[in-house]
Amino acid sequence: MKLFAIVFAVSVFAFGVVMMRIEINRSGRAIGQLHTEVEVKRARNQYLELEVVRLQSPQSVQAEAAEKLHLRRTPPQNIVVLEE
Repeated sequence: MKLFAIVFAVSVFAFGVVMMRIEINRSGRAIGQLHTEVEVKRARNQYLELEVVRLQSPQSVQAEAAEKLHLRRTPPQNIVVLEE
């Protein structure tokens, strides 16, 4: 009976160690996947920040206005300034 208790206790301990190791491996893979996802999102964010800067440039705004709205720059001689 005493031998059975010792074998049972060792078996429960070994099972616990195996389960803990499986959980550690699973957690490590999850952390690796999250780290990869963070890096992808950082790269995407950097790209979008550069795209915002590019689209805010006067040349880009002028090109979009000409292409999509068919607007042209008014020649300076056609500008009339009204004073109060």
